[in-house]
Amino acid sequence: MPRLTPEQRERAVGRLSTGDDQEAVAVAFNVHLSTVYRLQQRFVNTGRTADTQRSGRPRVTTQRQDRQILRHHLRNRFHTANETARNTVGNHQRPISGQTVRRRLAEQDFQKCRPARGPVLTQRHRMARQQ
Repeated sequence: MPRLTPEQRERAVGRLSTGDDQEAVAVAFNVHLSTVYRLQQRFVNTGRTADTQRSGRPRVTTQRQDRQILRHHLRNRFHTANETARNTVGNHQRPISGQTVRRRLAEQDFQKCRPARGPVLTQRHRMARQQ
């Protein structure tokens, strides 16, 4: 059975408030009777038909750790996400993954920066470049 869209929920509550019985509303919207009953109870208790916000999976890092990850990458632009993950401990002393670091940086609109591939410069090359 399909889920009700927000507009359908509003129309269902409207039909219930005009006097239609729950069975007729359930048949009209092709949902189970218990769905209409719960929708009506939610509207009576909260005055809203929208779903409540769910908690989801808890975050592995706190906001403070997110800022620390960003600061670390701003100071050391060429460190990889995996290096940062190894140096950062998440909530409850759990390790975090490189993917978590990448997500936190993407949330802050941090652009990835990769070092250019080229020949390894020796001390002689560096001295010549400075002169």
